[in-house]
Amino acid sequence: MKKYIIGALAIWSFMAACEKKVDPIDTYLVTVEYNKNSAKDLTGDIQANPKDSIYLNFTISSPTDMSYVEIQKNGVRIDTFQLNTPASKKSFSAIKGYRLDSAAGKYQYRVLARNSRAIFMGDGGKQLNVTIVPDFNFWSYRILQVPDSVAQTNKCYYSSKDGKTYSYADGPGNSASIDFGFYWDTTGRGTASTSDDLKHTIYALNALQPQIAFNDVSQTSWTKNATLLKKMPSSVNFVTGLTSAGAIQTLIGGNMTSGTSSKVSTVSTSGGNNVIGFRTASGKFGAILIRYVNGDSPNKTTQIEVDVKVQK
Repeated sequence: MKKYIIGALAIWSFMAACEKKVDPIDTYLVTVEYNKNSAKDLTGDIQANPKDSIYLNFTISSPTDMSYVEIQKNGVRIDTFQLNTPASKKSFSAIKGYRLDSAAGKYQYRVLARNSRAIFMGDGGKQLNVTIVPDFNFWSYRILQVPDSVAQTNKCYYSSKDGKTYSYADGPGNSASIDFGFYWDTTGRGTASTSDDLKHTIYALNALQPQIAFNDVSQTSWTKNATLLKKMPSSVNFVTGLTSAGAIQTLIGGNMTSGTSSKVSTVSTSGGNNVIGFRTASGKFGAILIRYVNGDSPNKTTQIEVDVKVQK
């Protein structure tokens, strides 16, 4: 047993002697200072709007020669500076501007140094977080129901201001924020069994609908917002296209320069029918995505599920 212990110790000693010594990262003593000479200069964590501009106004220094200075976003290199003079290898300053993404989320920026072998030397222990806050409201999984004529408690009205649905019973006190209503229109109902024959209808409250006269919004207690509506072409992708207020302005507003109305029928979940653009009475553009249709009749059990995006 003794000879096995001696042999193990010998092997361990040999491996220890062969072990490569690696300096810890902070041996390089890299420092990074972020300067603020303008309102757009980034010196710490911030919140910003989509497509805003930021500047990294920095000085990076090290007592050991640096060969490259790198800027990363979310761990991916977006800029590299090669240092060629003795002075710049010890201290390097630059100002670099970027336009932020349109998609909301957290983005991390940092400036770091690398040596002549492109080995990471340090980032001064500083990483700057930019949280892009949406400049539009996104209300998801809202249910709109066909109006019921007796209890009148089905949620058939929608407010893009707060993302809430309202019934006729609780509508008067909230009608100032209601942008549109929903019902199943039997007018002109054909016999063909196709998606284009569906009569799920979105309408503005200033356009009275005789079929649902029991929901009488002509009273002075109701605000009847003149929302404009238009079915969008299939090229308008609700998920990937409408990612900012600017995109909504371009894709929805650009398509609503003509052909708008106070009522859109034959809406369904199929492409070319499932995105409806709208402009609120206050001038905000938005879009409705028809996610799911349950029922195909004017019965009070018929309902649709929608997502809504609207400019703030």
